[in-house]
Amino acid sequence: MRGRRKGAEIDFLKEEIAQGFIRLAALNLKGRPAAADLAAVAEVWVGLLRQRNAVWDAERDRARIQAAFTQIALSSSEWPNPRDLIHHLPPLPEQRKLKHKHPPTASGKAALARIQQIINQALHDAPMVQTDWIHGHRSRTADECKRIYAARQHKKGQHDEPTD
Repeated sequence: MRGRRKGAEIDFLKEEIAQGFIRLAALNLKGRPAAADLAAVAEVWVGLLRQRNAVWDAERDRARIQAAFTQIALSSSEWPNPRDLIHHLPPLPEQRKLKHKHPPTASGKAALARIQQIINQALHDAPMVQTDWIHGHRSRTADECKRIYAARQHKKGQHDEPTD
């Protein structure tokens, strides 16, 4: 809740539901509760939404709830249920994984340079693997591969000749 009181959180939720109900009531949707019952229905909605989402944040969720009520008003011909509000809620904004990029300090740059020097020295002194003896200097043609394959099969006792 980012240091907010639960009462303030519920007040914001009640306020947004009340505003949404006022907009929906003006549309006179089928199944609309009586005006005298709207407050009780709003209390039920607040309770159900609190159970659904333990933390409602006024800064983050106010616009989302308003957008959901707008979508309900545009698409519904009957009075909605809390499930409809949840269905129409826009997704939460994606939080950045790294909040701040810290510029490297002089000591950090020096440490990175030292690490790079150690790695370069280790790689410089490392023995090189000679692969020429494995594959040769050039690629083989398809005919050379067929001849080599035929020779190996001949040694194994399989005398099938490659077909061209």
